[in-house]
Amino acid sequence: MQRRSVQRADPRYKQLRTRNNNSVKKSRAKSRREHEETMESIDQLEQDNTKLHKNLETLKQEYDQLRDLFKQHTGIDIDQMQSNETRTTSESTISSTQSREEPKEIAAKPILTINTTDDTNSSSSQLDASSLDGSVVIINGVQYKIVSIEKN
Repeated sequence: MQRRSVQRADPRYKQLRTRNNNSVKKSRAKSRREHEETMESIDQLEQDNTKLHKNLETLKQEYDQLRDLFKQHTGIDIDQMQSNETRTTSESTISSTQSREEPKEIAAKPILTINTTDDTNSSSSQLDASSLDGSVVIINGVQYKIVSIEKN
């Protein structure tokens, strides 16, 4: 297949060259514009990424401060508490998968145990959980509201 060529002496030559040059200019301008748009998009994404990293660092610092405050007021390490919850969850998952035929009732474990030091009457030192619902307790200067959680 041969390429059709127009001789320079042909009157259409100048017209064809002008059309071709305009097409090349358009194509190059389009490529340049697309390249600029891509670069702008990359710059914008890098800026967003930088902002997200800064936000993440701020949130990590806030989390560390809140974790330290929680430990300071309650004496409980959140990381240790989370690892215990993970272990308990994995143990309950294993036991539930092993005995699917017999559903076992899971006893509710107390989240907080309050020991009273009132020696006047041993029966009056017993606290009923239902009577404490809605009560406010102050522990180490921090107020906590007691809420009972009913399980279905």
